Amino acid sequence: MRQFEQLNATWETQSADPIGGFIDAADRIVVRFIWRGAGQGPDANLDLTTVFTVRKCRILSLEFFWDHAEALETLGLSV
Repeated sequence: MRQFEQLNATWETQSADPIGGFIDAADRIVVRFIWRGAGQGPDANLDLTTVFTVRKCRILSLEFFWDHAEALETLGLSV
């Protein structure tokens, strides 16, 4: 959580806009998004894929990937 607090302190505005749909892969959810941040320092405009591991309606972990195909491959899926 400290990482998210530091991100919030760095940028005055930020948004995460999904690209395409969410992919349900058993106890994992895959979402590709563009994350934008503006404020102190250079603006950020990042294409990321996040894999959420969910059990009993709770997020247990987050994995971030720069490469969407790699994220899908990790779960045994293809583009």
